[in-house]
Amino acid sequence: MTESRLSLAHYADAIRSGWPACDLERAILHDLPRRFHGLPTNAQADVLAAPPPLTHTRWDALLAATVEHIARLHRHELPAWVDEPERFLDRTWVLPDVPFMRRNAIVYAPAAFIRHGALPDPRDLDPRGGERHAWTR
Repeated sequence: MTESRLSLAHYADAIRSGWPACDLERAILHDLPRRFHGLPTNAQADVLAAPPPLTHTRWDALLAATVEHIARLHRHELPAWVDEPERFLDRTWVLPDVPFMRRNAIVYAPAAFIRHGALPDPRDLDPRGGERHAWTR
């Protein structure tokens, strides 16, 4: 997937294709924000507005939370699709398996992730919503 062709549907396709959990987590929490930041503002809004197909898995909640998080950080309007009931979990999913990382996720997860019920380790996120470390385009 190239920056010019960023589509949230690609992430839903990866979920349906059965990618390993660690790859899905990295794609949604790191790849999506990184590619998003590489787009001009109008293209960012277009990407956010196009709802990804539902996969009927908990990954739908993580994808919606990530989109909501980066939309808020960059002052975009929240797309209506992030409020669809299918994009929220009834039972909170804490992604990290390591106990101290689980505590960090529970205590420090950004609001969008808490709202959707999918809590990643917030130390994975920088102020832009993506990876902490610099990258090249």
